[in-house]
Amino acid sequence: MGKVIYLTGSPASGKSSLCELLETSIANLQAYSYSKLLRDYLNRRSDKPIDESGIRQHSAQVVTRDDVDAVDRWLIEEVQTRRSERHLVIDSHPVTKERYGFRITPFTVDQLKALNPDVIVCLYIDPAETKNRITQDAAGRPLPSDFEIGMHAELQATLAMQYAMLLGIPCYLLDSSVARAELVTNLCDVAGIA
Repeated sequence: MGKVIYLTGSPASGKSSLCELLETSIANLQAYSYSKLLRDYLNRRSDKPIDESGIRQHSAQVVTRDDVDAVDRWLIEEVQTRRSERHLVIDSHPVTKERYGFRITPFTVDQLKALNPDVIVCLYIDPAETKNRITQDAAGRPLPSDFEIGMHAELQATLAMQYAMLLGIPCYLLDSSVARAELVTNLCDVAGIA
């Protein structure tokens, strides 16, 4: 039976890059990008296609709690079906920066129990590196202030810890500013996968 790793972290912390590396490094691993699943869902139900950049720029204006719930249901079913076949990584960030502040659209307790991850991993980086990464590749993300970067990282880590406490599983905070190969090794070590 595969392990289910719930991977989170603030924007530009390297979640997507890490998932790509994991999928190419570990044969029996599949990663699910929540933002991609959400974008695909929104595009299936609308005649006006939206890309990831558009979702990032207009998050709360285009993504409703019902949209999140629909993607959550699909993802839970998918994980329950696939976890016997391979390791699964769920790349998610339920904390979003909105024009009015922050929005958190977490799993409910029942959804979290149904998802049943083995471990929670939250990536973090120095706020200056966050700014540097967003400046180099904004991908629809506005450049946040230093305060917003810190607040976003703290909210994301707090939610990750709450998920772990609710489920009685470990939560690891990994520094994603290390070399990519080291980050892959670190995640594999804490998750118990090879």
